[in-house]
Amino acid sequence: MSAAVQDLARLQAAGAAPVEVPQSLPPELLPVEPFPLAALPEAFRPWVADVAERMQCPPDFVAVPLLVAAASLVARRVAVRPQRRTDWTERGNLWALIVGRPGFMKSPAMSQALAPMDRLEACAAEAFNAQASHHQAEALAAKLRAEENIKAARKALKNDGGADVLSLLVNDDDTEAPTRRRYVVNDLTYEKAGELLEENPDGLLLVRDELRGMLVHLAREEAAPARGFFLQAWSGGRYTFDRIGRGTVTVPDARLSIIGGIQPGPLSELVQQARRGAADDGLIERFLIAWPDSPGAWREVDRWPDTESRRRVWAVFDRLDGLTTEALHAEFDTDPEGLTRGLPFLRFDESAREAFGEWRSEFERTIRGAECEGLEGALSKFRHHVPALALALHVIDGGVGPVTEAATIRALALADYFESHARRLHGSGRRMTVRAARAIVEKAQAGALPDPFTARDVYRNQWAGLSDRAAVADALDMLAAHGWLTEATIGTGADGGRPTTAYSLTEGARRG
Repeated sequence: MSAAVQDLARLQAAGAAPVEVPQSLPPELLPVEPFPLAALPEAFRPWVADVAERMQCPPDFVAVPLLVAAASLVARRVAVRPQRRTDWTERGNLWALIVGRPGFMKSPAMSQALAPMDRLEACAAEAFNAQASHHQAEALAAKLRAEENIKAARKALKNDGGADVLSLLVNDDDTEAPTRRRYVVNDLTYEKAGELLEENPDGLLLVRDELRGMLVHLAREEAAPARGFFLQAWSGGRYTFDRIGRGTVTVPDARLSIIGGIQPGPLSELVQQARRGAADDGLIERFLIAWPDSPGAWREVDRWPDTESRRRVWAVFDRLDGLTTEALHAEFDTDPEGLTRGLPFLRFDESAREAFGEWRSEFERTIRGAECEGLEGALSKFRHHVPALALALHVIDGGVGPVTEAATIRALALADYFESHARRLHGSGRRMTVRAARAIVEKAQAGALPDPFTARDVYRNQWAGLSDRAAVADALDMLAAHGWLTEATIGTGADGGRPTTAYSLTEGARRG
């Protein structure tokens, strides 16, 4: 029982006038679902549980990066068509953010999850270095041969001005320089991302330990071209760079997967800023959000990793890296001449289509009933997320041919999880308002504010979390609505026309 309620009870017992007890302020964050480990591929579950226990972190921080990484390999080979007859196609690439305060082990957990991709990247670099060394030797040998041929041609012409020396001057170096196969990229410009995608048309995985810097940069007006590229790279499709000095670079199918970490405060601020500015184009809404609750009490776990479960995960990544469209029994579109064109794809089988159709019929109503535009935009992207997740789960588990109902049901379980976390994110503007409201009450109860006080008395002090006028106004409205403050109109404002609202703690708030 709070102190205010106890005081009220004593006053009532003494026959005094009752004191209204303020209503509790709403929780800062909406509740979220725990990560559904049963929805993961069978080979991934033991390793996710093992890492989460040893690191004492939410399993979300391991499972989501692992799933995005594996899906990026699937997306390199095949797309998905959820319907029987249409050409509605979704690429399999995913974007995701793991959200947590510092010290929640986001980075170490993500590092463990992405170790199989780092291994593929390292092996590709080693192979490239060997090829590059061999090519360099071949190029040097060709250069030496060319120099000797030039000398021979000059000698032949010196002896006979009409000698045919054309064969001596033909360059015999027809070997192309090797291209490094890439899997993972980290810090790069969008133009460089385009070049790498041209060289690696099957797609790339962008990994950022802290994604805030990139998102802040992309929100700037001068970064509009880069932002446009990333928006295209989520959807896929042709993208052409035309630059003076660099010429023309065409990416046949820009396909980028992204995984990164971010702290709750900066992410909430980015969402609020996007709603107020030109950056409200759905970039953040394209990310799957994993914002779990605190993992609870910490306990030390000092044991060896489960090497067998790790080996199984790495074996899956090796298998995915070696996938072929033929082995997947993928379908192709054909042109009038009967030649294949576009991305190979898998369709849903009949049971999967039925499950997906039932979900979508209900979910379309959910989208239209969203509480705000940001949430509506995020939920609309689940038309991509669910087919992409179903495709990934199907192929990761060794499936070939049409995507099965089992994979689709598990994708829908993941969709329920990610939907709850999307709602937490897009309701997190309230988090800042609740924090500001509590701070105002604390300042008023401590005598740091005059009685009565105005909004200006609050924000002019530049206290942490109370320096923004709009945030202070929202917090004052919340406090008044919940019975913590009384409002009164006094005089006129400094402009001589507008009245000023003054606030005082209610009696119940003073006793709280």
